Amino acid sequence: MLNFKKIFYFPALILFSLISLSGCGDGDNDEPSGCNSLNWSAELTEELTDLSTAISNFGQNPTEANCNSYRQALLAYVNALRPYGNCQGLTGQSRTEWQNLIDEYEEDLNEMDCSDF
Repeated sequence: MLNFKKIFYFPALILFSLISLSGCGDGDNDEPSGCNSLNWSAELTEELTDLSTAISNFGQNPTEANCNSYRQALLAYVNALRPYGNCQGLTGQSRTEWQNLIDEYEEDLNEMDCSDF
């Protein structure tokens, strides 16, 4: 079963990870431009705005509909983060951990049951 505390802290964890990747790579076309600077925040503006709105709505009114909106916003955010696993500065164990984290949260979100609200 999904741990809601884990889901609430996920965006902060991912943002911290992205900050640690800033400045990596040399701008290869396979990399998101956010690998080279803090552009990731601009690239993810829409997802972050939607996620912020969904968090606020769910926090103020924890209904099944708001839970599902929150889950969908998190899934969109996770999917938008996937390309950052291609940053050249993310190698070896770090890349594996990144991919595992993304996969784990996607699985958790797909299993999330909002019917309890």
